[in-house]
Amino acid sequence: MTVLPRAWALATMPRPARHFVLAVDALYLMALIAGGMRTSFRTTDLVTAGVLTGLAIVSIETSLRFVWHRPHGGGSTNDLLAVWTLPVALLLPPLYSALVVVPVLLFTQVRVVRRAPVKLIFSIASTGIAGFVAASVHEAYFGSGTVWTPETLVGSPRALAATASCVLVRYVVNLLLVGQVVALTKPKTSPFALLKNRENLGISAAEACTGVLVALACATALYAVPLAIPPVLVFQRTLLIAELRHAARTDPKTGLANAAYWREVAEREIARARSGGESVAILLVDVDHFKAVNDRFGHLIGDDVLRAVAGGLTHGLRPRDFVGRFGGEEFVILLAGSDLEQAAVAAERVRQHIAHLTVDTPLHGDPVSVTVSVGVAAFRENGHSVLELLDAADAALYEAKRAGRNCVRVATGVRQQVLDLTGDTPRLIDLRTERQPIVD
Repeated sequence: MTVLPRAWALATMPRPARHFVLAVDALYLMALIAGGMRTSFRTTDLVTAGVLTGLAIVSIETSLRFVWHRPHGGGSTNDLLAVWTLPVALLLPPLYSALVVVPVLLFTQVRVVRRAPVKLIFSIASTGIAGFVAASVHEAYFGSGTVWTPETLVGSPRALAATASCVLVRYVVNLLLVGQVVALTKPKTSPFALLKNRENLGISAAEACTGVLVALACATALYAVPLAIPPVLVFQRTLLIAELRHAARTDPKTGLANAAYWREVAEREIARARSGGESVAILLVDVDHFKAVNDRFGHLIGDDVLRAVAGGLTHGLRPRDFVGRFGGEEFVILLAGSDLEQAAVAAERVRQHIAHLTVDTPLHGDPVSVTVSVGVAAFRENGHSVLELLDAADAALYEAKRAGRNCVRVATGVRQQVLDLTGDTPRLIDLRTERQPIVD
């Protein structure tokens, strides 16, 4: 199931987002009514839906005890509910896909994580609609009333196409519904932003494959389906370990790599450059007058500024470039395969982009904008280790601050000179003189 934003309420949402949420909720009710009018309730269908719903709840409760160990939000964000709800879309009429999510998500509300009512209802509606549409697509291949067996599920190219269509439609519809509300809540976010997380895409694919296997087990022998619970728990525990590893490497305030993990990656990249003769450069970025932002607007707005800067730092960078939070209002960027000149161009691009960012301040009226100063250093020219490069970049950053901030300085040599690029003619600044203190 695609994850919604952590905290939003209907009254505080932008009007387009609020209207979209209400429209999705209304569409879900219409799907329930339409499904109820065209569904013939059979005992076998009711039993199958009940078993899968019960197993989903048992899986959640068991995972709380043996995987997460911490109820009410302390566990994995990957609930793997599609393992149990996807078979409903593959085996039963569309109405059941819209219904089974209700008890399952209500149970997670009570046992796993408390969500705002509007968020819970939208989660039920979006997941229910996705399942309803997917089941309708699957049913369209063979018609209603089909008795599903392993042969009709995967035993022919047509059956495989029907199953694959069901899986894909369910995922895409849910992704679009959630992605759209995220985009309407955060206007600069694309509805397809969730697709950029390759790890989540891989997890969703594995989850879908497991769901198809559970559907095959249901079609073969319903009493054997509980055997899927132990593998699902192991799968979930593996995901939790990966999430804990990710949390240990991530700065919680900005979502960037923390200093320790960034340095670990930088050490590997420099070792590769040392053995392969490649280039590596480092940008050290500092938010100008950040203390003044905190003093004027408060630390909450200051945190919003840090998050906005963190997002803006990736503008114009390549996928292989690696951004981290160095500490406080300082950030660091690793540019693999870039020489000093290319790094200087990237630094200037980043500086200009940050200068055009604004952060809303609802309690103060006017939005706040900030600038950054950037120091640039490159492997070989300015040092042969991460520590030496950081030292050289820090010296260049110091000169950028001393020059008035909102500019880029490129270190030349090993922390003895920096290159001033702001004037019409580049000039060298000697750093061997004693530094003067800079007041932020």
